[in-house]
Amino acid sequence: MLGLDVEWNEKNNTVTITTPQDDEDESWKNNTGTVDLDNVEVTGDGISVSDNFITISKGGDFEVTGTLDDGQIVIDTEEKVKLRLSGMSLTNKNGSAVYVKNVDKAYITLTDNTENTLTDGENYTSGDENEKGCITSRDNLEIKGSGSLTVNGNYNHGIFSSNSIEIGNGNINVNAKNDGIHANDTLAISGGTVNVTAEGDGLQAEEILDISGGEVNVTTTGEVKASTSNDFGGRGEMKDSLQMTDDEIQSMREQMNNNQFTQTEESDDSEDTSSKGIKADWMLDISGGEVTVNSTDHAIHCTSDINITGGTLNLSSESKKGISCHGDVTIDDGDITITKSTEGIESKKILTINGGNIDITASDDGLNSGGTGANQNGGFGGGTNMQGGQQDNRGKIGRQNSDGQDGNQMTPPDMSSDQNGGQMTPPNMQQAEGNEQDSEHHIQINGGNIKIVADADGIDSNGSLFINGGTITVDAQATGAESAFDTDGAFIVNGGTIIGVSGSGMDESPNSYSDQNVILAYTTSQISAGDEVKITDSNGKTIAEYTAVKGGSKIVYSSDKLKTGEMYTVYASGEEVGSAEIESSITKIGTKSNSGFGGGHRQKTTDDTTDTGATN
Repeated sequence: MLGLDVEWNEKNNTVTITTPQDDEDESWKNNTGTVDLDNVEVTGDGISVSDNFITISKGGDFEVTGTLDDGQIVIDTEEKVKLRLSGMSLTNKNGSAVYVKNVDKAYITLTDNTENTLTDGENYTSGDENEKGCITSRDNLEIKGSGSLTVNGNYNHGIFSSNSIEIGNGNINVNAKNDGIHANDTLAISGGTVNVTAEGDGLQAEEILDISGGEVNVTTTGEVKASTSNDFGGRGEMKDSLQMTDDEIQSMREQMNNNQFTQTEESDDSEDTSSKGIKADWMLDISGGEVTVNSTDHAIHCTSDINITGGTLNLSSESKKGISCHGDVTIDDGDITITKSTEGIESKKILTINGGNIDITASDDGLNSGGTGANQNGGFGGGTNMQGGQQDNRGKIGRQNSDGQDGNQMTPPDMSSDQNGGQMTPPNMQQAEGNEQDSEHHIQINGGNIKIVADADGIDSNGSLFINGGTITVDAQATGAESAFDTDGAFIVNGGTIIGVSGSGMDESPNSYSDQNVILAYTTSQISAGDEVKITDSNGKTIAEYTAVKGGSKIVYSSDKLKTGEMYTVYASGEEVGSAEIESSITKIGTKSNSGFGGGHRQKTTDDTTDTGATN
């Protein structure tokens, strides 16, 4: 990669981008000159003017001042060139305002305390198909300085490079007909303030997009093609189960079991419909900075992997996802707030959260992993149902190793036979028929503070769900067929603090060989938004309390405060739901309502689940 050194750490799947030191001859810096746009006059070696076209054919450092309403700066040399913008305004009515046709590397420096403007026309008449933006560079481009630059891309992109773009500092404002800033290679932002308003993608890199510092504000306004599906992982339009007749429910179940539902995955890469906030085709890394995105399309999207290790992200999507990824999503740290989205964070493969503060508001699922049609054998959330003689899939990741690294395999406790007489298979063994992709898509939470308010499922894994740590609060659909936690594979709780409130139409529950105790409480009356949920120990001490955002009739709670052999009481809306002694990893309190339809998870026997049936 020209201009940037890229180091890929295979152990943690991260990329480090640095600018190499120049070892070659730097004599080009000695050729200094000026461009006076007011009078269309130039000084310096290798620079000329013809019909308001300023051509730089030799390396050098050139200061640009003044105003020109119809002209162009063209750079065409094998050497490096720096343009020092020092209070200038340039418009080209028929093409790029600055066209870097050929260069070793181009630098645009924004002189301190200056305001600079570049504007192109709505139509390009030059006939050069390589001109694709107000600033067009066919080689590497670096922008820095402490001044300001406004770029008006009226034809296509605002800033475009066939190679890489680096932004080190400066105050940069981009308005674009298509993409705001587009790099065919790497786009790296390490400082400054970058404000982008675009009808296409705000920031797009066809290889790597890296944000390590600065303030980035992106608004996209383009129309987004409607889809009849929920991209990869959604169910499409579905009636609330409480509004369906028994015959409709049975018919839907039969269709699901026979794989008769068809889902069409929309293209996330369609150039004529893409208006994503931040988009990368290979890898997207965010390690610092303040990033704000208001988008009509996905706020952040990558067709490969996303790594977030720091920074502050405030994301909003008018009609799509907050963070959308066709590969793996790994979040190690950072503050992520998604104020509006269909699905908050979705990975088509593996979603791993190791830390950070995450706050999600979603009209569909809060967290989602998997792909369309990944597993349709489990009903509306099932997939862990055991058939005699069949082996159950429990995933390949599970709990962390003693060294803190993600484990590649789990060693669960001994397991009894299932209720149908078939021998159960531990989590790291052969996968069940119809769930072959579970190792390729699952959710693992090892830490972090996570808050989810979702109109569908809070956390939906089309594979397995492993919770090893963190603090997680989930408000999901209050009635109907959605749940705070929905998996098609194993649901294992080994650590962390979990409070989930939702409807009880889908009876999802963690697996009995979870290391940490779990309480499932069913209320006889609906919990309303704003009602308090509370859990006390045998001494009446409150060990957990939570104010419901949406409400529901099912409470899921787990923490290391739940001790085997101890008695606990659950309260909701000021009323006692019931009490129970913890005898096994999964303890049920109250009686589940029969309204709605649940998933395919097996109902555990008294051998592995304490079901008190206790009510107030």
